[in-house]
Amino acid sequence: MLGLDLNGHLLKNRLDGASFGGRATGVKKRPYLPDDSLTTAAALAVLLGQPLLLSGLPGVGKTGAAYHIASSLFGDGQEPIRVTVTTQTTGRDLLYKFDLLTRFHDKDIPLRRLLRFEALGRAIATACGSSALVLDAATDQPVTEPSRIAAIVGDAVREPGPLLLRDLFQPVECPPDKPQSSVVLIDEIDKAPRDTPNDLLESFEAMRFTIDELGLKIGAKDAANDDAERRRSRPVVVATTNAENNLPDAFLRRCVFHEIAMPGEAQLKKIVFEHLRTIDKLDEGKANDLASAAFAVGDQVAKRIKGSSRAPGTAEYIALARAVHVSPITAAEFRTAMDSGSKPQPELIKALLGVLVKTADDLGKALEIFPSLSATR
Repeated sequence: MLGLDLNGHLLKNRLDGASFGGRATGVKKRPYLPDDSLTTAAALAVLLGQPLLLSGLPGVGKTGAAYHIASSLFGDGQEPIRVTVTTQTTGRDLLYKFDLLTRFHDKDIPLRRLLRFEALGRAIATACGSSALVLDAATDQPVTEPSRIAAIVGDAVREPGPLLLRDLFQPVECPPDKPQSSVVLIDEIDKAPRDTPNDLLESFEAMRFTIDELGLKIGAKDAANDDAERRRSRPVVVATTNAENNLPDAFLRRCVFHEIAMPGEAQLKKIVFEHLRTIDKLDEGKANDLASAAFAVGDQVAKRIKGSSRAPGTAEYIALARAVHVSPITAAEFRTAMDSGSKPQPELIKALLGVLVKTADDLGKALEIFPSLSATR
């Protein structure tokens, strides 16, 4: 057998995916090793109260940075409130959704059942605290009219008085009573229509927004006791971009921008090593051998395809090391396959390189670093 057999036994030997979205907590927390420039940029964004806009190659660690920031600020196991932007995402979609269709069919349903706070909206609500006043959007005054409150909350048990933020939530979704900070991750914001970031300018700066369907203003009043508490509870916004589309100047002006560069050799090996040790529980020797082999091959491949295609990112170096780990060859054999005198298994090497490069042209160039293979192609 020159490669891997495809059968049911593979299922019980799967490696842990350890994605940031699903496995960021507990002992399987994915390691993240930021450099000083990223740490400083994140700290400045927190101190200035501005969104942190992260750019860089796909797979270089932009999304992971938001999870690292959340755990650094609030403790291990804490995660950001995440939303992934699409080409259809509007500014309102990041704040809330209101089910107009159900409202059309059922005029008697309590309005709060039709309302759902989305990532940025939930972060703003958490920063206000559930005992914050909800204002009328037209008058900027608390909502006190009993019939209007009854239409919103239905028969929910509540204390008499003005409409509070907690009255808009189902009990299991209600934010804490006191204002708290959180990290909200807006992933791939550059995919959104150009107006989307501009629609959020007030929400980013003032941390408030209007629910148009209900005529309510959220965030204009909060439950903070003093200005210091208000500053502490302000959400930390992290947005990522792959630079597929230009972002509006008005949005960029309000951001702390940072480009995550591809790590150098020592840092990249350390990142791969820590991943293999933490997620795959490999011993130090094996993890070090795999990290070194992945870099040796990956670096040569990156040089071959430079200028014509996207270079492999950090995530692909990790994937390559893990692929070699579960393959029939050792790290040493994979690394020495680049020697002119070696006779590697062509189909296995080709399959392993498919973890690193993603197009037929790039694969052809990658195979050129293996002399015995390129000579037979």
